[in-house]
Amino acid sequence: MFYLKSAFNLNAYKNGIVFGVIGVSTLFSLSCYAEDNWTFNLKNALIDRNYDNSAVKDTGSWSQSASLFYKSDYYSTPIENLDIGVDGTVQYAVRLSHDKGVADTVLPFDNEEKKQASDFLKYGGTLKLKYDQTELRVGELWPDLPVTAVDRSRQLLASYQGVSLNSKLTDQLSGEIGVITKVSPRNQEGFHKLSFTKNGRTYYSDGLNYIDVRYQPINNLKLEYYYGNLDNLYNKHYLGVDYLSKFSSDLSLTSKVKYFKASEDNKNYDIDSQNIGLLEILKYKNHTFGLGYQQIIGDTYPLPDGFLPETYFINWNATGFFKENEKSVHFMYGYDFKDYVPGLNVMLKHVYGYDFKTVLGQRNKEQETNLIVNYAFQNPALKGVAFQWLYIPYKVRYGNDFNENRVFLSYSKKF
Repeated sequence: MFYLKSAFNLNAYKNGIVFGVIGVSTLFSLSCYAEDNWTFNLKNALIDRNYDNSAVKDTGSWSQSASLFYKSDYYSTPIENLDIGVDGTVQYAVRLSHDKGVADTVLPFDNEEKKQASDFLKYGGTLKLKYDQTELRVGELWPDLPVTAVDRSRQLLASYQGVSLNSKLTDQLSGEIGVITKVSPRNQEGFHKLSFTKNGRTYYSDGLNYIDVRYQPINNLKLEYYYGNLDNLYNKHYLGVDYLSKFSSDLSLTSKVKYFKASEDNKNYDIDSQNIGLLEILKYKNHTFGLGYQQIIGDTYPLPDGFLPETYFINWNATGFFKENEKSVHFMYGYDFKDYVPGLNVMLKHVYGYDFKTVLGQRNKEQETNLIVNYAFQNPALKGVAFQWLYIPYKVRYGNDFNENRVFLSYSKKF
């Protein structure tokens, strides 16, 4: 798990991946010209986690993916103001390294035979309809929202299956409602029922029903409310406030306040958890400074199975600082070398978590440092090629320390 979306909205953190999908627009009778687009991606991913404890197996793999994404434009139909389109995706990855016999959350893993898959394939399609400012999508969905984030941190991308309806109600107000019936996690083929594991037992859901409302009363203030009911598992509320103070062309301060609440929606177990997050991001010329605080009140904050990240959190890292009653603070510094080495940016983040306990009741603490180096090649002959290196040392008082490296070399071409 590794995300910095809530703190730094830099395209480089997406590992050079561009979204799109694959389909056949000639299924429809067209009365106007529309421009479709295809995106072809290659991604070489080397991920390696080494534990200090020799009794714990190291994890990781080296893999290569090739993905094709198609996104159609909208085509007019015989019904006035109603347009139609089709999107689709094909993603394929092959393992280049030897099988370590341990799950690395990147490649599919057979728990019975204790084997990593040598390759895997993911695909999906979407039918989309648009009427004025309202869009309906059916099939494969990519909702980057609480509970259903799109995971870009490993090799192939996670996606979802269901129906969503998005509408721009006014210039300041927009809303989305949807039903997510299945998920295709980053390390699995096909689509599967949503589930949640607690105390060693897995429970399944018939789907996630959600609503997301965004309101921007003035240019520098954004408000968002989200409610999701993961049927037979739990409910989630989210409220976010984002305020931008722009002092000059070179200096700005972004303030974020985030609140989450989760409670059970079943009779099998109890959940009562809240997450309060505060983040200040100061940008001065090529410098970015970030200072954040996150506090979990109550139970460990619940996440669905399938390594689905909660990128809306103030703190989302390789280990996730959302344990029962855990408090965490983090500091970030980033620099864009565009004036010296165009295409290069570096970010350093350090997180310290405390006030949580082990299963034996011992007071625990943990810390994680992230060094992220991104470079997009500027030579015209190498247009679309990007490099990213993530170095992640993690220390915990009671637990297993590790050092992790992730190296990505990607290529993206639109046509």
